[in-house]
Amino acid sequence: MAAGQLSLTRRALLAACAAPALAPADADAHDLLEVGSFPDDPIEDTWDFALAHYRMCEMALDAVAHTEDEALYDRLGERHHDALQTLLRTPAPDVAALALKLDLALDERTLEYFGDLAGMQALKQDARRLS
Repeated sequence: MAAGQLSLTRRALLAACAAPALAPADADAHDLLEVGSFPDDPIEDTWDFALAHYRMCEMALDAVAHTEDEALYDRLGERHHDALQTLLRTPAPDVAALALKLDLALDERTLEYFGDLAGMQALKQDARRLS
């Protein structure tokens, strides 16, 4: 995928990259993106929020991948799972976002998470809407 194909706002990109290092422990993506304070396209804002939240959860899970604290890993794994489901159910604002959703849905690691009908229906709706 070419760099110019992924339509991220600067807010979402900065939040996804810097959030784990700069955010307080109890911050979530909504706090970091300040969703609602910059009214744009509602579909794109929702997508940006869901993508940033998923990436935060993925980074948190990766950070504890080798921990011996199974309760912590399980808790972060559940958050990652929920964030992935939310992202896959969120309408894609463009074809590049749809491609990312397909990559995540078809990735070997995600097959165990992506088994619900709502997620597949969201992908089909995106494809129809964007075609």
